[in-house]
Amino acid sequence: MKKTIIILLVVFTAVFPKNLSLESRFNSPARELMDVELFGDIMMIPGNLDGYDFFDISDPANPVHISNIEIPMGNRALSGFWVKAKENVAYFSSRTRGNGSAIVNFSNPSNPVHIGSLSLDGANVNNPSLEGMDIFGDLLAVAAHEDGLFMFDIEDPENPDLNYMFECGNAWDVAFIDSNHIAIGNGEYGLILLEISCPIDPCIQTTIETEGAVKDVESQDSLLYVAEGSAGVALYNISDLENPIHLDQYDTEGFANKIALFGGNKVAVSDWEDVKVLEWTGTELELVGYKKTGKRTMAIAARDSVIYSAEWQHLQTFTFGEINDADLDISSWDIAFPALEMGQSDTFGLLIENNGQYPLGFTNPFLNHSDFQAANFPEYMDMGETVLAEVIYTRSNQNASGVMQISSNDPDEPEIAIQLVGNYEGGIVGIEAPDFSLPIVTNGTGTFTLSDHTGQIVVIAFFAPG
Repeated sequence: MKKTIIILLVVFTAVFPKNLSLESRFNSPARELMDVELFGDIMMIPGNLDGYDFFDISDPANPVHISNIEIPMGNRALSGFWVKAKENVAYFSSRTRGNGSAIVNFSNPSNPVHIGSLSLDGANVNNPSLEGMDIFGDLLAVAAHEDGLFMFDIEDPENPDLNYMFECGNAWDVAFIDSNHIAIGNGEYGLILLEISCPIDPCIQTTIETEGAVKDVESQDSLLYVAEGSAGVALYNISDLENPIHLDQYDTEGFANKIALFGGNKVAVSDWEDVKVLEWTGTELELVGYKKTGKRTMAIAARDSVIYSAEWQHLQTFTFGEINDADLDISSWDIAFPALEMGQSDTFGLLIENNGQYPLGFTNPFLNHSDFQAANFPEYMDMGETVLAEVIYTRSNQNASGVMQISSNDPDEPEIAIQLVGNYEGGIVGIEAPDFSLPIVTNGTGTFTLSDHTGQIVVIAFFAPG
């Protein structure tokens, strides 16, 4: 009897995971960083407070701060929310009603000069709130919420000429598809694909209903990437503007506020508390990298493999690529506990991951407040391993606010400090809110009374002059 021996040849290919490595962290003069624009070796970041920052990025992973410019506006600087540049002239937009823009000449980036603002003479609008912008050749498009879209001729970059307006419900952002077509992010009303000039009316105009409110749009080739806040990131094929195709929707779990394209088929996402990298595989948007920043990332830019994360006060620079070392990721940098009775305890599950290609080692977490304890924290994690650790809070008669420090052999983040908040004197989750009434100053009229909204989720925005 013959025996047949089957030899099975298996070829193993080493797969090195890609992720984000922290390269630099910078606390810039401007605060509440809102956007990032790259122009050659110059990077511009507008702040909601304390002006606009200019950086030298000739060494891409290590930006060097060059200057800060503040545009006077009463007793404070003009807020900056978006910025675009052409020929050493930068255009900054602001939601501040009134003088809602600034034009800055940065031919000498060490000494940028404020040279004016966008003129809306003849537009028949009062106190517009300006938002996202885009430039194509000699055209500058500016979104202006309920005032629609403004198009400027910037053949003379320092003296823009308003030559086109388009009405829409709540324009947040705009992106040129080509010299004659734009995509308008129309907030909760979705998307508008628009032909901006045509020899025979009517021009092409296509409206797309989106899953979330549109915050940012970016066009590349025949693809349109859309940040939709709590609905994540959407991707459309717009090769036929009258018949766009929804290719995929990726729920980022956070709040997708702004996006940046790089590497041909990748998109970096500012997702509130983290930065994510998605890749279009041809069939789906796939998560290929992420990093919890814990710093409230508001805006994003990318060039090659370098990603710039503009956060509430910090600028962080990451590189996207293979991680050959240990790489620590945690699920939260801020842990807040609900209202508890004296002596009662509550537990928070903290997800810890090693996303690198080398074992991850820890020392015991250090906590600086006795009301908090750490449990089930690993001393060692293999590559690719995930552990659910615990942070336990037991209420005492102390106000509870502390820090838990995690130390590891992750080379780019050897120490991570997690903010801990327990019970204290003041408003915390679980405490019954006192009833109150306040006048409504925007997005409506009349008076807001809390007790009129019992059982509903209520979000209230307060603003004070600073």
